[in-house]
Amino acid sequence: MSPQIVDWAAIPGPKWYQPEAVAEAFAALQRSAHNGPDQGARIRSTVGNDHAGTLYPAAVAGTDVLLEIITDCPGSPRQAALCVLLDWWGCFQPEPGYESYTDQQGETIEVITAIVERVGQAVGTLQLIAEQDSNARALIRELITAQNRGWTLVE
Repeated sequence: MSPQIVDWAAIPGPKWYQPEAVAEAFAALQRSAHNGPDQGARIRSTVGNDHAGTLYPAAVAGTDVLLEIITDCPGSPRQAALCVLLDWWGCFQPEPGYESYTDQQGETIEVITAIVERVGQAVGTLQLIAEQDSNARALIRELITAQNRGWTLVE
């Protein structure tokens, strides 16, 4: 899913959610050509509150974009996208009051459940990538292991 086709403004969030910044944060990650100190920080801060360890509803569509980056953008972007998902997994929780939301089709979406389901649906693709990309193999295995355990909180 291209970050430019998502209507980020249609996704609810707390007052500090800035939907106008989300597509550019993902585009910057896709364009990155080298490993920086923390390429995922901008993503974690646009679809969540990195300091509080919370996710906004935009993290659900953000997961789709991260999975597309993992699939289509080898190298630094793939590594950073995997790290963002692993950073979230079991460490982040939905922003209070935004544990679920109603999407544009009128369906209620549970933030964590939707992220877990999306990663689960991508396991086959992730396994294929791990076979071909030795640089991403360990991170992919860690993500698949985490997905198999579910969203178990890390204390």
